[in-house]
Amino acid sequence: DSSGAVLPGVTVTLSSAQGGTLGGSREATSDERGNYQFVRLVPGTYHVRGQMQGFRTVEQRNIVVNADATARADLTLPIGQLEEGVVVSGEAPLLDTTSALKQTVLSQETLQALPNRIDVWSITRVIPSVVASKVDVGGSESFQQSGITVHGTSNENGYYIDGMNVSSTQSSGSIATFYLDPYAFEEANFRAGNAPAEASTGGLVFNMISRTGTNQFHGGTVFNGTNRKLGFDNVDSALAAQLLRNVPASVKAARPDLKPTADIRYLFDYGAWLAGPIQRDKLWWSTSFHHSQILQYLVGSYNPDGTSVPDDNMLWNFSNKLSWQMNQNNQLSHFYILQYKKNGHRTSNAAFSETGATTANTKYPQLHQVKWTSTRSARMVYDVSGSVNRVDDYQPWPKEGDTSGCTSSENKDGCTNGLIAGFDQVTNTALRVLPTYRDLPNTRVFLQGSVSYFTTQHDLKAGYQFDYAWNEVLYFSSSGMRAVYRSGVPDSVNTYNTPARSIPENIQQGLYIQDKWRPGRKLTINAGARLDTNYGWHRAMCQEATPFVDARCFDKFSGVPDWKSVNPRFSAVYDIAGDGRTALKFAANRYVIPVGSSVLDRINPIFLASDTRPWRAQSACASVNNIGCDLNGDLLPQINELGPSSGFGFGNLNRYEEGYKWPWAREFSAEIQRQLPLNMVVSAGYTRRQKLGNFGSRNVAVPEDTYRQLNVTEVNSGRTVTVYNQDPALRGRQDFVWTNRSELDSTYNGADITLDKRMSNGWMMTGGISIGENVGWVGNTDLNNPNSKEFSRGIIGNDTPFSFRLSGLYDLPFAIQMSGTFQHQKGYPELTQVSVGNNTIALTQGTTNIIVEPRGTNRLPNLNQLDMSFRKVFRAGGKVYQPRLDIYNLMNSATVISRVTTLGASYGAVSNIQRGALVKVGMHVDF
Repeated sequence: DSSGAVLPGVTVTLSSAQGGTLGGSREATSDERGNYQFVRLVPGTYHVRGQMQGFRTVEQRNIVVNADATARADLTLPIGQLEEGVVVSGEAPLLDTTSALKQTVLSQETLQALPNRIDVWSITRVIPSVVASKVDVGGSESFQQSGITVHGTSNENGYYIDGMNVSSTQSSGSIATFYLDPYAFEEANFRAGNAPAEASTGGLVFNMISRTGTNQFHGGTVFNGTNRKLGFDNVDSALAAQLLRNVPASVKAARPDLKPTADIRYLFDYGAWLAGPIQRDKLWWSTSFHHSQILQYLVGSYNPDGTSVPDDNMLWNFSNKLSWQMNQNNQLSHFYILQYKKNGHRTSNAAFSETGATTANTKYPQLHQVKWTSTRSARMVYDVSGSVNRVDDYQPWPKEGDTSGCTSSENKDGCTNGLIAGFDQVTNTALRVLPTYRDLPNTRVFLQGSVSYFTTQHDLKAGYQFDYAWNEVLYFSSSGMRAVYRSGVPDSVNTYNTPARSIPENIQQGLYIQDKWRPGRKLTINAGARLDTNYGWHRAMCQEATPFVDARCFDKFSGVPDWKSVNPRFSAVYDIAGDGRTALKFAANRYVIPVGSSVLDRINPIFLASDTRPWRAQSACASVNNIGCDLNGDLLPQINELGPSSGFGFGNLNRYEEGYKWPWAREFSAEIQRQLPLNMVVSAGYTRRQKLGNFGSRNVAVPEDTYRQLNVTEVNSGRTVTVYNQDPALRGRQDFVWTNRSELDSTYNGADITLDKRMSNGWMMTGGISIGENVGWVGNTDLNNPNSKEFSRGIIGNDTPFSFRLSGLYDLPFAIQMSGTFQHQKGYPELTQVSVGNNTIALTQGTTNIIVEPRGTNRLPNLNQLDMSFRKVFRAGGKVYQPRLDIYNLMNSATVISRVTTLGASYGAVSNIQRGALVKVGMHVDF
């Protein structure tokens, strides 16, 4: 009441500001401490009304509720008549003083206002602590996912829809299966640390909240696009010379007027969404469709005739959701997504590629999700949900390419099967075709159930999660070989065991309990524990006979891994004044690190494997007794020209040491938050993250003391280095033992300062700075191999010691809105090395890379990018029209974002730059 005393027995009514929606009309009664709560709300805006005999009715309006957050709405009831109402708007505290969870929430309205709204990876640039591996200009990189690093970790990320895991089952499991389309969702929620016990991992979690229909029929359409006339050149003469350094002389002869360009021929997207009631207050639907397409050219990559290598992509999404209020206490929903994505010319990891050395990568994922919520009483809620997502990640061999690599005359006419892949180690260029192609269908089944129990001081939640992953892995090749050159001169050949097919499977389960305990009005303690288990197996399979490996069959094996791990979670939040406007937050957490199929892949006996065989220039044949050289001088390897094998790294040559554990992470953080006038919140926090138990291996068949130290002058760079040569008597010997290695541990220490302002008085903003350092292992993966041990520890990943982010929206006169995003960050660290190949010395183990200085001694240039958007709002006939103009990379910066780091003639050659300024036009219509 007005004196500050708590009021038990107040009737509190909740209503949705958007009209009737799922669970949007409820009633509760305040307890003996004056507390009330509404749980499992659909994200959106709500009104709360408090009523009690002898007091005036108070209503607080426009309370914003986001997923995984608690919105606070304090009601003060003055003495008076019940019918005398008081309406309070926009005064709810902006802090969540009940949780230390680090998250950034962007509503659909906010997403559409900002220029960077095309994909979830470019959206993350508004979060100061998040670093994306790619530099996106206007959606040019939106068709390939970006590696994301937050607080020193890049392999603990997860992709969720409505709290259900839809991440890839491949490799470490921390990449996306779906290209999450922001347009299809109501809200994008980015969780960056201090996760509760119900979450298994602690990296950046993308949790997309599906759009739910309401009693109001509403929808919208969107179009944005650009073409080459709306792009600006940012390549000056000095940069052009850098970009042309690695272009072969034959290409320059074919195109003497060659000028580097990153031309965008077209880039557009269009979509529509509709939502409304099927039966008012009972059954609702929502559906959306979105199509995007691009044709651009890769800067620095050319075909032998001088034409540029295209990058063409197409992506469409269709989604639909049905929501059913079964009765007052039960809700049921079904969500479905169908997606198709095609990258017409996906390149390899080489810095440069010919068109033929690409693949038409297609993905066709689909997802079904069902969610049931049951309120058993005012104190107890059940939640049960499940999802099934399937995807086929297919990369066929090409229908185009340089046919000079064909192995027989009958294949010369547009051949594909028979082409021999090539790679030039000096120019870092992929030639003719890729060495291998793949088909990776996979399925994930995710089920979870929980029960929540609420008392005056405790919010208890216990639950179970089941996560089954099935992968089929098929690798194939056009020839089973890759010729390796050094400036066009034969050096060696990699041969492959293709075709190789395997089916790894695993089940991960989680059992957790957590409690939100409020021992007093100012203090909230979140404590919990989680038991994670992981069990994997592999079906019986056979390796086909190839020109390089014999046919073999392997029995089923299981129990790899067979892990159990207990992971505690703790945080404390202290509301200093008790008014929800200043909070101290402390947290200490342990997480398992996602491993996906990687643990099984290491010992998979027929996973993709390769070896290295000497193959020198024809002029060297006499010196090697015609063994391992280009006998006919055609610069294409034949089987009879190959030298002895270095040995295939088959999975049956790998094993785990007894007692190997699930890698884990420890996270410690402290933060202070303060709400300021004008709906602002300032935060300052420190985070320490340790990643422990990482896997390393030792080839015990080749002990470290069997390597012989040599001092050589590497031919291409002229650099004198120390290299260790494997004993020739042990050539091809492999027996790798994998286990957790403490020398591979990594540690991140960093701080974030952020300032956020919610939309009010015609403007909003979010921004901040992040500083930090991430140190770990950068050396050889075989710990018995003494090469590169001198600089084996140092700065790892996309370590960014300083970054600044700022984004905002401002209402100009005449119903014009201006928004923008600015980012500045220190350049990524580089690893400088030399590549010791056969043209320097014939090493038993083949080409060996030697690190010559600590990682990060050199860095890429600092990145700066400013994007702006202008839109005009027209209202007519119940519709809102918003024509818009977007300008990306407004400063037309040309930052180098990739270059060759191997010493030699091509050292420092630029392979990619920030795209030039780009203008897009569009229209958004809502009704």
